[in-house]
Amino acid sequence: MLILIDEKAPREAKARLQKEGEVIEFSTSGICYEAISGHPDIFFFQHPGGLIVAPNTPEEYIKILRERGVPFVFGEAAVGQKYPQTAHYNALYTRSGILHNSTITDNLVKQCHDRQIHCRQAYVRCNVIETGEWLITSDKGIERTLLNASLNVLYVCTQNIVLQGFKNGFLGGSCGMEQKKIYFCGSIGNLPQSDEIKSIISREGCEIIELYNGPLHDVGSILFIPPW
Repeated sequence: MLILIDEKAPREAKARLQKEGEVIEFSTSGICYEAISGHPDIFFFQHPGGLIVAPNTPEEYIKILRERGVPFVFGEAAVGQKYPQTAHYNALYTRSGILHNSTITDNLVKQCHDRQIHCRQAYVRCNVIETGEWLITSDKGIERTLLNASLNVLYVCTQNIVLQGFKNGFLGGSCGMEQKKIYFCGSIGNLPQSDEIKSIISREGCEIIELYNGPLHDVGSILFIPPW
């Protein structure tokens, strides 16, 4: 299994992930702003059939995908320095549809599901975890969108999530899911609503794995790419 994570993630977290698969430390230079330059969810959209990849993703990572036989196609939109060019692929594939700001979603991403759930927020993958019948979000606008769509949603405060250069990061960007395990880049005990998060995740039959004992870091999601 390939595991994509920002190279700037804490060393202890990356070392723990080595037990789960082949860790690929992701980084780029000169494509988008520094804080998110190593965030996989800026360049890769993940869906059940594989990946949609930004066409200007560095070639070294494209080579890895090809060598490992990972199914992927290039999207139409290039990632750029500023919003909205930084958010074309930061959508979330959910069982209910693709959740994103559909005005900027890459066209190929839209084709991955027959339903689009539009919200104003474009950094959706950074802001949402889907676990079973529940979605957990750190964005109030996304919360309203999901409630209007009659979906189960919990809003959590982003206090104490680290993202260098910003007041705080986002919950979805601090974790990744593989099968029924949710891997957090840090301890969720540092969050004000940790008990509620643990309760929902446990109720949905999922297991929490904390990659190290420290503050949560927004690493642009941890992408687990299964063998094909």
